[in-house]
This record gives sequence, structure tokens and C-alpha cells, in this order.
Amino acid sequence: MIFRFDQITLDTERYRLLRSGNPVAVEPQVFDLLAYLVEHRDRVVSRDELLDNIWKGKVVTDSALGARLRDARKAIGDNGTRQAIIRTYNRRGYQFVADVNENPENEDSDSGYLPTAQDILSLPDKPSIAVLPFANLSGDSTQEHFADGLTDEIITALSRIPGLFVIANNSVMTYKGRAVDVRQVGREQGVRYVLEGGFRREADEIRVTAQLIDTQTGLHLWAERYQRKLDGIFAVQEDITHRVAVELQVKLVTGELSRNWAIGTETVEAWECLIRAKSLVEKHAHDGALHGRDLARKALELDPQYSAAWTILGWACWEESVWGWSDDPEQSMRDAEQAAAEALQKDLVYPGAYALLGYIHLAKNENRLAIEAIEKAVALAPSDGSVLALLGNALIETGDFARGIAKLKKAIRLCPFPPVWYLSVLGAGYYLDGDADSAIAALEAAIEREPDSNLARLWLIGALVESGQIEKARRLARDAMEISPEFDARSWVESFVSDASAQQRVLDSLREAGFRIG
Repeated sequence: MIFRFDQITLDTERYRLLRSGNPVAVEPQVFDLLAYLVEHRDRVVSRDELLDNIWKGKVVTDSALGARLRDARKAIGDNGTRQAIIRTYNRRGYQFVADVNENPENEDSDSGYLPTAQDILSLPDKPSIAVLPFANLSGDSTQEHFADGLTDEIITALSRIPGLFVIANNSVMTYKGRAVDVRQVGREQGVRYVLEGGFRREADEIRVTAQLIDTQTGLHLWAERYQRKLDGIFAVQEDITHRVAVELQVKLVTGELSRNWAIGTETVEAWECLIRAKSLVEKHAHDGALHGRDLARKALELDPQYSAAWTILGWACWEESVWGWSDDPEQSMRDAEQAAAEALQKDLVYPGAYALLGYIHLAKNENRLAIEAIEKAVALAPSDGSVLALLGNALIETGDFARGIAKLKKAIRLCPFPPVWYLSVLGAGYYLDGDADSAIAALEAAIEREPDSNLARLWLIGALVESGQIEKARRLARDAMEISPEFDARSWVESFVSDASAQQRVLDSLREAGFRIG
């Protein structure tokens, strides 16, 4: 069944949630909760009924249920204050209250919607692949990070092969927990091939399945089953990556095998710590940086030669410094620099370490060195969308707007369902380059996906002022000041824009919209 409300399409047959035609990643339990509330929207649904039907009678705390409801509201653009779509009735339950247009299952789920960018992506001129999240077949939710880590490592390894076009991890994770048609994935991601598989861990043994599929014909090109001891996980990753390269007839130069997909450690416990640390640090939140830093240090206690762990430790310290989370920002930056140096000493061709080094230079206003280091990271991992996005962001920060825009657009092609910050920085680049219309389109798309994103909202305010939409800009400025009442516009602009004339231009626009400029 297909339900449409507000700007949302909820397709229970395809297990798909769209917002303004763009896929929204939600956990399966959150999707099921939304679907149940929509299907029973004629009445208030009690807490016990939700537990019986969604959690199958398992013991669930009120805070866990509340967290799932918050996730559901966020996914559809609602919140606990607004309650325009999901309303809470104290001591009674919850009701879906928005107007719904209901369509039968056999109706085209995309009818009435304009084609999205994902629908019309053309195939690259080189072998292209999306690695779907490996399914956790263990029946143990604590093993999810292991399955996700396996997926991420294979994507990272493949992205370092120059002859391949590899979709980024952020984009494929939108399919996590869902049964999908590989032809649909091919259309949405613009790729010819899909790698999918499953992972099961039992005590000290693992079982992994993997299959490579042609998205245009649906034919399996290669499939394999592996049963190994736990420490054999690295050999499995290497074999899968190698077989993909062979099947897609990608030429590998002498000596490239070990460089391109070496995991960097032979200690499973260190790798497991790194998986968790990376996930936490990439949340870009204070608690995440702290816990991620501790886990990276634990990984290094287990394997001091682990370049990836040194890199994640460095990023955690960098975040603490530049975002004001450290009591001694200068020391935190020195710690980040030391971590980058250690990472490169252990592995001179590790892309992530060069990207980290570039952002350390950027924080120290060493712009030329910053760009050189991040470009080195891109050269080592040409299909890594996140590294390309970091380069695009750095180029825009240092005033090379047109080139930064080009890199971000390429990153978004590698990650068709990109993180919101990609769109925010792309919009900033367009705005600073004088293209207000393109800036507004990118920034409104970012805000639509993440309504509380002040980063996108602030750039949008500037673009609206320059396009003459002053009243709309002032309304958004009031919203931004409510979200962040202590916001210091001048410090924010000076931290992102290095050119003095561009800084003044942004500050003038924000002042016109109603911000107090210190």
C-alpha cells in the first residue's frame, strides 16, 4: 500500500520512505511504527498496542518508545512541539492526524512526482558498483557494527582502485534493513553492478556470503560463501574485493593489491574498536568525539601500528579543537597533528591521514598546504565521495569557489543520497560564487531533509537577501536565532570564509536579515 501525506510517500510494499521524492533512511522499526500509525489513523493507538504489534510483546522502556517516535517525526518533518502529523494524547496513546492520500499497491508509486536526480543518473564510463549493507544474520543486534564495518571496509578498499566508480557508504546505508530490488538500486545510484551479502558471527567463527549482480539484467556474475575463524575476516574482505576487481576486469598494477585493500591490522579487537570509534566521531557531536577518541586509543593499545586508528584519533582531537569542545584547543590541535604524523609514519599511502593533515593545515590558515594534502588523499582514493567532499569544502573555504563546487558535485554523484552537509556546503559555494538561484535550490533541499540545520539556514539567508527576498530571509533569521540564541555571526563567518571582502559581503547580508553583528 502507498500512503501520501504532506510531502511524504510511504510505500509499505517496497518498504520505502520518500520526502519530496528523495529517499529517507530510517531504521526498520521506525518505518514499521510509521506504517502502523498511518494504517490505523482513524483512532488513537495505545502504547500497549504498539508494543504488541511493533515490538511483539518485548519489554520496552518508555524512553525507547519515545526515541523511536522522535525518529519517526524527524523523518517526516514533524516534531514533538508541532505534532502536525503524529499527535500524542497523554495517558491514551498516539494518533496519525495528517490528511492522507491512499493508493493501491499496484499503482505506480512515483506517479504525480517529478523525476528526481536519482531517477535519471547516467552510467559512468567505467565499471560502477554499489556495495549494499551486509545483512546481519546473527540474530544478535550487537553484531550490527560488525556487518556495517565489513561493508565500509569493502567500499573503502574498492574506492582506492582508479578503474572503478564506487558509491559512497553514506548513500548505500539508506538501504540498510530493507529488501530491495537491485534494478532499483541501479537506477537510484546510477551503477551497473551491485555487491550484496550477509554476515553471521557465532562465537569465534564467521560465515559470510557475497554475490555480485548486474543491475540491468539481474544476473549473478559471481557468488561465494566463506566460513572462517573470526580472525579470517580480513582474508575474506581481501578476497571479496579482489574478486570484484577481477570480475569487472579492472586492471591492477603490480604491487597495488596490498596497498589498495590492506585492512591495516591483524587484530580483530582493534578493528572492532575502530568501527565503533569511526561511527561515533562521524556524528560530529561532543559526546561522540570523546567516546570515539577513547575507542581509538583502545584500538591503538591493541595495535600501535594501526594507521586508521591514529587517523580517527586525530579527527576526534581536531573536532575538539575547532568546535570549542576542548579546555585547551591549541593542545588538542597539536594532538591531532601528532596523530596524523603517526598515521602517515605507519602507512604512507593512507588517504584518510592526508585528509586529516589537510584540515589541520586549514585550521592553521596554511591554505596551500591544506589543499595539497587533501588532493593527495583524493589521488589515493579517487572514488571516495567523502574525501572529494572534504576537498570541495576546503576549496570553498579558501576562496576557490568554482573548483570547490565541481568537487562537491562529483562527490554527490558518488553519493546520490548525500549527507546534508554536502548540500549545505554546495549551497554556500554557489552563494559565494554569486549564483544565488543555485544556492537557494541546494540550501532549501538541505533544510527540507534536516529542518534544524542552522548551517544551511544561515547560507540560505544570505542568498535570499542577495536575490531580493528580504522578508523570507528575515523570517528564517528569526528561526535561526531561536534555534541558536547565542550564535555569533561574525565568528562563524570568519571561521568559514578566508577572503575579507567575501566575509564582509556575508555579514552585510546577515545584518540586513536582522542579525546583530558584533
